[in-house]
Amino acid sequence: MATFKSTRYPHLTLQDEKGVWAQFKGGEFETSDASVVKRLRALPEEEGIVEAKSSGKDSEPKAPAKSASKDDWVAWAVSCGADPDEAAAATRDDLAAKYADASPQQ
Repeated sequence: MATFKSTRYPHLTLQDEKGVWAQFKGGEFETSDASVVKRLRALPEEEGIVEAKSSGKDSEPKAPAKSASKDDWVAWAVSCGADPDEAAAATRDDLAAKYADASPQQ
């Protein structure tokens, strides 16, 4: 689970051609969707969206289940520092083997 804060727009709604993919309420948005986390982390700093850091051990980000989709594993691997093109070219099982115990980069 990841929590993000919108410092500029407390009721920000993010959408694309497929529809709404993030909606902040009171300046906060919480998600466990790895692809949404990746998209939010990739936004430029000037957008005013920051990931809330937590001190609790239970709130540490966790790797997807080994049976999760390849897209989830690619997003996780990239958040842990993998090259996006190399992660996309790898198999889900290879990503799970390599990044199951990895931690996202800050």
